[in-house]
Formats: sequence, C-alpha cells, structure tokens
Amino acid sequence: MVAQPLFSVFIPTYNRATTLTRAISSVAQQRFTDFELIIVDDGSTDKTDQLVAHWAATYGERLRFIRQPNQGKHAAYNRAAQEATGELLVLLDSDDVMLPDALAILAKNWHAIPEAKRSHYAGIEGLCRESNGKLHGQPFPYDGMDSNYLEMTRYHGVSGEKRHAIRVDILRQFPYPIVEGEKHVRPSFVWKQIAHRYQFRYINEVLQIVDFRADGLTRNASRRRLRNPGGLYLFWRDDILHHTDYLDPKQLRYAMKQYIRYGLLSRHGLLTQWNEVSNRRLWASALIPGLGNFLTDYCKRALWSRG
Repeated sequence: MVAQPLFSVFIPTYNRATTLTRAISSVAQQRFTDFELIIVDDGSTDKTDQLVAHWAATYGERLRFIRQPNQGKHAAYNRAAQEATGELLVLLDSDDVMLPDALAILAKNWHAIPEAKRSHYAGIEGLCRESNGKLHGQPFPYDGMDSNYLEMTRYHGVSGEKRHAIRVDILRQFPYPIVEGEKHVRPSFVWKQIAHRYQFRYINEVLQIVDFRADGLTRNASRRRLRNPGGLYLFWRDDILHHTDYLDPKQLRYAMKQYIRYGLLSRHGLLTQWNEVSNRRLWASALIPGLGNFLTDYCKRALWSRG
C-alpha cells in the first residue's frame, strides 16, 4: 500500500452484520484501487467482528477495523477522520452500496481541479439513488458546479442524500461535537461550518445506492430528537449565530424557536440563552412558541420513559 492512498473509504456500523457484507463487497469491486478501507464498529453486539475478519484476506493491510464504545455515527466519523491516511475521505453507510465506478469518478473530478487551486476546495460531491432506481432528492443545477453546502441548500433548493469525497485535513479542523450521554448530531452541522471557508465541486453522477431501513436512523426521528437535545441545541445555535446570512426571516425565526426548544430540553436556561443570542428581539418573539414545543417534548419524553 502506498504511503498515502487517494481515498480512505469509511464505513460506520452498529449491529449491521446482515447488511455489512454488501457494503464491503461493493468497495472491493471498485475499478479504482488506490484506497484504504476503514470500518469503525460503534459498539456492535452482533457478529460484526467475525464478518470483518472474513474480509481481511481480501483487503489485507488496506482494511482497518476499529472498535469503540457506542457513541453514535458522528463520533465514528471523528474517529475515521483521525485514523485516515488517505487524502480524501468517502463515507459509505453500512446498509448502502458504492457503485463500481464511484471512486474512479471522484478521482477524475478531483484531479480535474488544477492542483494550485485545490486548497480552496473541500472535495467532490455527487448523487445517490434508491434501490428502485429513483434519484434521491434533486440533482445539482449543472454538472461541475462550484459552490458550498449553504448556497446549494438555501439558494438552489437542492436536497436529498448526497455523497462526497472530502479532504481529511479539513475534517480534522471541523470535528463533530460530542455531547455526554447523547449519540447523534446532524451531519450538516459540520458541512455548514465548512461552507464558510471552502467550496465543493458538484457533479451530477450517481455514486451510491442508499437504503433507508425501518430500524435505521432515518426512521426514528422523533425519539432520536428527544434523546439528543444537546446536539440539536448546538445545531440551531450555530444557525442563529453563524449562518444568518443564508436564512430568510421565516427560516431565522424557526431556527430561533428550535434553539429555545432544544436549549431548554438540554438544560440551557432562558438566562443563558438571553446572554448568548445577538438578536434578542427575535429571541423574545420566538419565546412563546419555543416554550410550547419544549413543554410538548417534555411530556412526550416523560411518557416514553415510563413505557
């Protein structure tokens, strides 16, 4: 293996032994082979370790298996960024599939950016489709567009699952926050921060097939919110303090309401919030609906804990 492969492919997994083989196999089938594979096991209790051991002969030294206590996908992402030896990190969820030309497409587009200009780019981002062939979300306005996450979502209305190859050195500058006792932080928390300093090159090519399982993160949104209020507080706090230029008045008021809501759920009281916000008039106008959401959530959480 070369000293620094171009790609570090990262698979976070938690009790996904039944689907992990498919993900690992799709990486083994890549036509572009200058990569390492990092699997971070986030505290699995199934036979994940045995499955990965089976693949060790195929990958050899290019496969690294890292185990850690269950802390959530964002913590696994931080770990992968620290452990990666590649120039670019590529996420592959344990129940998804990477198309055979994905790494080749990413490499081609990354090398198409003149080396002298790459310091301004965080990486390359492409599309995902579902197993039925349907594109997930919208394509980018045009192929080869240079922009950032905030502009792409706020101004161009692009949504849906996307996958990118992102510079490892940048990821190390922007780690996900770790909130004690919580296991989830929204992925876009980091992408928004990166958007203020770097751009991506966006390509309208499908890189991965995504699968949303009934027991996966995407299907347990309500309970996940109430179990991870601290991460959401930090997410909305970032919006109202650092991303206001990308929010219209309605979006900004909504963000402030969520900030109040999850601030209270994570025990950041009204006085703390008052001292923290810069737009106190907006905070006051969002206080009543924010309190209403907090009380609803508080009651739900109390009922669930009894169940």
